Parts: sequence; C-alpha cells; structure tokens
Amino acid sequence: MSGRVLLGVLATGLLIAAPARAHDARPLSVNIIEQSPGLYAATMKMPPTVTADNRPKVTWPADCTVANDKLGRAVGGTAETQVLRCKTGLGGQQITISYGVYNPSLATLFRLKQLSGKVVTRVLPPDQLVWNVPKRPGLWDVATGYLRLGVGHIWSGIDHLLFVTGLLILAGTVRRVLITITGFTIAHSITLSLSALNLVQVPVAPVEAAIALSILFLAREIARPHPNGIAERYPILVASSFGLLHGFGFAAALHEVGLPTNELAVGLLCFNLGVEIGQISFIACVVMALYLGRKAIMLTRMPTIRLSHRLGVIGGYGLGIPAAFWFFQRLGAF
Repeated sequence: MSGRVLLGVLATGLLIAAPARAHDARPLSVNIIEQSPGLYAATMKMPPTVTADNRPKVTWPADCTVANDKLGRAVGGTAETQVLRCKTGLGGQQITISYGVYNPSLATLFRLKQLSGKVVTRVLPPDQLVWNVPKRPGLWDVATGYLRLGVGHIWSGIDHLLFVTGLLILAGTVRRVLITITGFTIAHSITLSLSALNLVQVPVAPVEAAIALSILFLAREIARPHPNGIAERYPILVASSFGLLHGFGFAAALHEVGLPTNELAVGLLCFNLGVEIGQISFIACVVMALYLGRKAIMLTRMPTIRLSHRLGVIGGYGLGIPAAFWFFQRLGAF
C-alpha cells in the first residue's frame, strides 16, 4: 500500500477523532490589564463549548477584592469582566481556575499586561489550573509564553492539521514533502508577521472561510487525482499560495492575545517558532505512522491495488467532508 493511502487513512482518522469545529476549540482565556498600581481589569472569555452550569470561576489572591463583576456575550463565546484591587499586586501570587461541575479539559490562556507595557503570557495545559504569576517577568517568560501559545494553536487547529495532511498526500516522495512543507512554512510566516505587525489587515471571517476552501481543493485533488493537475505537478506552488492564506489565520489567533509592547520581536518570533514546532511534531507523527503502517502491511501480504484506490478516495472525502461543513458554517460569520 502506498504512502498516499496511509495518509488518506490518517486524514479520515483525524476527522473521526476531532470535533467538527476546528479552531472553535479555543482555550479559556483570562486577559488581565493593570490600569493603575494595584488596580486591574480582568476579562475571562469562555468558549461556546462551556455550558452555563459549568461556568468557570477565577479565584484571585487573598489580598485582592473584586469591585465590579459583569457577565456578557462576546464573539465566539461568553465573557465575564471583573475589576479588582490587589494590595500587593499580582506579581509572585497564584491565580486559580475552578469549574462548576467538571473540568472540560480546556487549556487556559493567561495574559497579564503591566503598567510598564510588559506582557506576560502563559498557556496552561488542561490538567493544570493554577498559575504562579512571575514576580519580575523577564524576557524568558515572554519567550516561553508565546512559544507555548504557538504550539497550542496548531494542535487545537484540526483544519490546519488536515491541510498539512493533504499536502503530504499530494507531495508523495520525501524530497517533494520537504520542499512543499518548506514553501508552506515560509509563506505563512510572511503573512503572519505582516498581519501581526498591522502592516497588512485582512478581515478574519473571509480568511477562515477561504482556509476551509483550501482544504476542500486539496480533497478534490486527492479523491480524483489527475497527472496533469496543478496540485499534482506543482505542490510547492499550491502550498505556498495557500500558506499565505493560512498565515492570516494564525495572525487572527495572535491578535486575540496581543503582542508585548517592549518585547514585540521576541513575542512574534517565539509564536511563529511555536507554530513550526507544532507543525513539525505533527509531521513526525505522520511519518512514524507511515513507517509502522507499511511494516504491518508487509507482514499481512494483503492485495493492495483495488484497496489502494478505494482508501485514497476515502482519504479525499475524509478531508473534504469537514472542510465543506466548516466553509458553510463560517459563511455565517460574514
């Protein structure tokens, strides 16, 4: 059985294993802004997957008092805003998240913007609900925070992972895979940087819908392969073109968090590096799955001619079905 078939099976597996909302599986985010010494405005944004009876609660340090608490709607979920005063500030203290009924296995994104302009960002895994705020945040805190953010964004973005899987299917050989992924990486790094630095502005809703269409295009090329097709002959051209589009999608996630004023370059570089680390680790998992799959098939000695064609078609539909769903779903955001 060819590598393309095994990748097609993997694409179908991603569809079955992942929710059909792609980047809607966003983390719980807590955005804290220091307005004056000891006075903070904190906004907790909950994704729509969190039900009303399981609404999370933030437990602030003991010397903090909440002056105002307001619950409202926000784009993509529900938001709660609190104004609090902390006698000794938040540096060096603990902030805890608790859920009303059960832990829904959501990552938690903390962002603290201090009066000095410094921004501390930390992404906690689902099993960690306590953040120890650094007393004197430095360059390392900014770097690790944005690095984790980039990795987490990739692994929560099933649409991006399916697109990368589609590129691997079309590329076929190891050499073409390396060239294709390199072109895709360079392209989305360019538009991510331009958008994050506000040099180029593109509306988010059309970009998200176009990303779904890019997956649908790959799905069609995989399910109905043609030796003279553009994607078959020039995978790097397709990867680079769509990479520019996906870069704007990454930038939309970064805009939600914002970049630190004093360490702008570090934040952008580490977020992009985190994206690449997440992408490379996924590709490594795919390569390992290919290797183990080929070994297993060699042991079974099963006939693969008709099976290869059928599984290739299944892989194409494994990409196309969720992509079509996401496209029509995202049209509602226009």
